[in-house]
Amino acid sequence: MPLHDIKVLDLSRYLPGPQTAALLGDYGAQVIRIENPRHAANRDQAWGLQDMTGPERTRVQACDLSGRNKTLVTLDIFTQDGRAKLTEMLGDVDVLIHDYRGSTLTKAHLTPADIHGTNPSVIYVGLSATGTTGPRADAPGHDPIALALSGALTRTGETPQFLGFPPADILTAAHTAFAIMVALHHRAAHPPQSPDQAITLDAAMSDSALSLMTSVFARQQRTGTEPPQDFPMGDNWIFETADKRHVAATNMERPFWDRFCSLVGRPDLVGRFTGGDRAALRQELQEIYLTRTRDEWDAFATQNDLQIAPVLSAAEALTDPHHHARGALHQMGDVVIPGRPVRMTGVPNTAPRPSQRGAGA
Repeated sequence: MPLHDIKVLDLSRYLPGPQTAALLGDYGAQVIRIENPRHAANRDQAWGLQDMTGPERTRVQACDLSGRNKTLVTLDIFTQDGRAKLTEMLGDVDVLIHDYRGSTLTKAHLTPADIHGTNPSVIYVGLSATGTTGPRADAPGHDPIALALSGALTRTGETPQFLGFPPADILTAAHTAFAIMVALHHRAAHPPQSPDQAITLDAAMSDSALSLMTSVFARQQRTGTEPPQDFPMGDNWIFETADKRHVAATNMERPFWDRFCSLVGRPDLVGRFTGGDRAALRQELQEIYLTRTRDEWDAFATQNDLQIAPVLSAAEALTDPHHHARGALHQMGDVVIPGRPVRMTGVPNTAPRPSQRGAGA
């Protein structure tokens, strides 16, 4: 595996940090997840694990998908004994990931100076809502805070609303994992000889959330006005189908739009590709989409090379044959675990494994 010689200590608790470490583990990194006993107890209570035993407990623990490819060790790093054990572990660690705030880091002796004083080769990664610099430095918050500060929440509907999934969390993990790879490459070429040459990464969720707005920012600055929430061309929308389900359509490239109009018997719509009353066009398109079920539209799109896809539920996405055929999802016993997001040839590939406890955990 490409990262088999990289060792990671994951001290983080909330989604961006654990997901960052899991991504590194997907490519073979040795990831040790250090879990505070108090955090573990709160998690177990929230999941009802304290009342489970045997196979059911194992199954529910395996559903912690950001714990994949990790060895779990329970350790209270806020005690003298816990800090001593952590210091011992730091001797051969390449990357340390945490999501603690500044005052907590000082209390636990986990500041960059503390870690790099022990091992200057450690790539020190801190994840937070708003980073360690700027007017909002060290502010508390989770995914919706980052989305709010980036402007992304103004793109979720007529009025701002929370989403049913955490894009800022996941995107921050992807950006941070990429930055860690850059840092590892730089360290290989320029090994730090002292703490002042050590590498520290400051990963703010608000920074990563800004990248969600790249195309919107471009249009905003180009036109000087707030961009519309949908592309003003073709059918680029979510439509209800005959069976009260939904499809997403993005036939906003002219060849796809022209073919769609012809196939549904509405060549009169071809000239309305751009401009005009978009709300009225969407209403006409909605009437068309109500003539078939979701799965019928899916088959129709596949047969005719159209940009129409079924809106899958979480349960449906977990069992979708396409995702499994590509190795994007893996059935591991009773649990489905994500695989590498990018297919690679010429690089060793293995299936992920559920989180497992290490010796002394």
